[in-house]
Amino acid sequence: MTAAPLMPEIDIDPHAPAADVRAFFERDRLIAAYALADLDPENVDQSRWWVARRGDEIVAAALLVDVLPFRPCFAMGESQALADLFRSGMSEPRLILATPPNGRLPIEASYRFERIDVMHRMKVNVERFQPRASHTITRLTFEELEDVIDLYGNASRSYFTPKRLERELYFGVYSGRQLVAAAGTHVRSYGAGIAAVGNVLTRLAYRNRGMATSVTSAVTAAALETHRDVVLNVRQDNTPAVSVYRRLGYEVHGPFVEGPAVRRAVWERLTKNLFGRTS
Repeated sequence: MTAAPLMPEIDIDPHAPAADVRAFFERDRLIAAYALADLDPENVDQSRWWVARRGDEIVAAALLVDVLPFRPCFAMGESQALADLFRSGMSEPRLILATPPNGRLPIEASYRFERIDVMHRMKVNVERFQPRASHTITRLTFEELEDVIDLYGNASRSYFTPKRLERELYFGVYSGRQLVAAAGTHVRSYGAGIAAVGNVLTRLAYRNRGMATSVTSAVTAAALETHRDVVLNVRQDNTPAVSVYRRLGYEVHGPFVEGPAVRRAVWERLTKNLFGRTS
């Protein structure tokens, strides 16, 4: 009996060209939408990345956004390659991790999730989009910055800057002079043709009036003018929100998990690798 040929070893490369990382993430551009936006020329110097190669082929990659204090990180690829990448490549003490479901166990060999949200990545394009705006909608720019911070809370002041409100697409509903509902784009990638909608929020006293639907519809419509796909994230158990998005034409593209994670202590990583399963 002839023995099966050995697979080439996994090599971790922290210096891969951005174009190579982008090409790998393009294999599932909708799941990797945020990472692709971070690789656009105007953003690429704000991130770091690592790839795992088997021979000449990239089989896993992770991208970390350095400029945001909560350290968001996206990773996808083969399970064993992800295990090697997070064991030997990553050293960040704390991250907000997002990965398709197959990435959870290999990443957990090196990082412990403090909480895990099981999410849908939903998508829509021009052909599927069904606009539903039943309120007067206002485009939010840097001139409405204080109103936006009042809605989202003072802790959002470091996130919502004049530059962000000019770069992204935000829309809101006012009641008198008070901003009572809003939504916007987290990121937009002209290179990948994708925008990601998020930060959908309505003040408690104004909920169940369709305002979230109206502002999400307005952001989606504006994003589809310059991007061929729009995506958003929603917890799988948030049935009311999923229903709202479906009425706008969104459909589920695929699942992923995300949550805050801390790097395991050396002894814990050794124990996990010896006795835990990573595939």
